[in-house]
Amino acid sequence: MSSTAAAHKQTFSSTIRRAAPGVSILDATGASTLAIRAGTTIGTVDFLDGLSVTLPELVAGTDYAVRLVDGTPVAEACGDGVPADAIGGFHFAPGGNAMARAGGDATPAINPHSCWDAGFRPSCPDPRGMALIERNGLRFWCDIYLLGTNHLAKGTSSFGQTIADGRSLPIAPDGKGKVKKLDYAAAAAIYAHHGKQLLGAEEFFAIADGVTERTAAGDEPETTGLDAPRTSRFGIMQATGNMWVWGTDGHPDDPRPSIFGGSWLNGSNAGSRYAHLVYWPAYSVAGFSARGRSDHMMLD
Repeated sequence: MSSTAAAHKQTFSSTIRRAAPGVSILDATGASTLAIRAGTTIGTVDFLDGLSVTLPELVAGTDYAVRLVDGTPVAEACGDGVPADAIGGFHFAPGGNAMARAGGDATPAINPHSCWDAGFRPSCPDPRGMALIERNGLRFWCDIYLLGTNHLAKGTSSFGQTIADGRSLPIAPDGKGKVKKLDYAAAAAIYAHHGKQLLGAEEFFAIADGVTERTAAGDEPETTGLDAPRTSRFGIMQATGNMWVWGTDGHPDDPRPSIFGGSWLNGSNAGSRYAHLVYWPAYSVAGFSARGRSDHMMLD
């Protein structure tokens, strides 16, 4: 935490009172504007009419935390982690979310689904780089980006990272070298270390909705980032047609390894419903990566 953050540290022990139940107190009012929702109370500070959050010059692919500084909401880049006194945060994405079923765009914007607060957030310890998925009765958080090789330092969902796969192996969860292969077991262990899980089949279908179907990137993606035609309506980047991602068939009692989405090679087959259920769990190849998810946690 910076010295400035420490100097203005607030105490927020169950003190957020939200006017609108079931939503974050942070509201993306535009591509690069954010506000506290009207009627929100944080500690002893009332935002009866709402209030714009003071933002720095936003950098695409960056996570931001929002703190109260003398009663004024101010955003700052998270850096290596979320400040302990943050009331919430958001992700400024390198492109916009899909509006229909033709992918997103290349205009950087706050992902409105990434807005979280201290009482409305993923249940995993680190809320950075995640988006809330609400579709077909499902409600959970999903990593915006594919798994990066340096997940221990950068988190499992970070912009501009080398994509982990069977050739570019990620660091082992215990930090002792790299995993021997990125098969199903290794992927599951990495996300378990971060308090996350692999996607189930129905969850994958939900997170990838809105991509340009039956298309692929064409070339192997080296780093996590924007592939606008295959960005989903929730702002999930490289959601299909880039890397197969490890997941499960979604069985509640006996989930079995599966892969979703298709790689850059799959062209007319790739898409939001492309899945091989109960697939060979020992596979570890260049076209297989992973993406994490977390339950939703609402404390108030």
